[in-house]
Amino acid sequence: MTKQERAFRTQERFLDASADEFSRHGYAGANLQRIAAHVGMTKGALYAHFPSKNALAAVFTSEFDQIWRELLQEIGDSDPPLTNLHRITAGFMHRMHTDIRFRAGLRLVCEEACTRGKVPVVIADLSAVLTRIIGEAQEQEELTAAQSPELISSLVLSLIFGTYYTTPPNGPCDGTEQVCQVLRLLSRNTAAPADRPEGPCPAR
Repeated sequence: MTKQERAFRTQERFLDASADEFSRHGYAGANLQRIAAHVGMTKGALYAHFPSKNALAAVFTSEFDQIWRELLQEIGDSDPPLTNLHRITAGFMHRMHTDIRFRAGLRLVCEEACTRGKVPVVIADLSAVLTRIIGEAQEQEELTAAQSPELISSLVLSLIFGTYYTTPPNGPCDGTEQVCQVLRLLSRNTAAPADRPEGPCPAR
């Protein structure tokens, strides 16, 4: 293994340990000494790769920003709105439950927005996209129009984050099935979206 390869592997180990630390404890509670110890190296070795705690956190917030924007673009123009709704919610929830770096970035951006008294951009944009898709689904009579798109969007958002915090981390489901069930309750057609995974839960 070359020196560059060893350095890359060490950096990846630091990132994995840091992601776990930030996702569990947030920015203020994250401890660099604990991260270094988890990797089995010194804090000085950590600083050789990342000059500060802020620089380390920025890796996750930058990566998170790119990924969630890509998730919101996974809308098929020719697909039914309900299929797109499921694709967006399932994709976001799957990332939350399987990608620890995504979870770290999410917690960090939410904390940062909270300190400024703002709604995180990811939440605002996700809400806007969900509201638009739900409105389209209602226009095409895929979802009931008894409730406003804004109300249903708020419900879906609550389910996305609520199931993450209430679903066992090592359980068989990531919460997507619960959202699917709610969407079926609100649907004018009990059939599931075309790309809904088979079985009781989507694969994790």
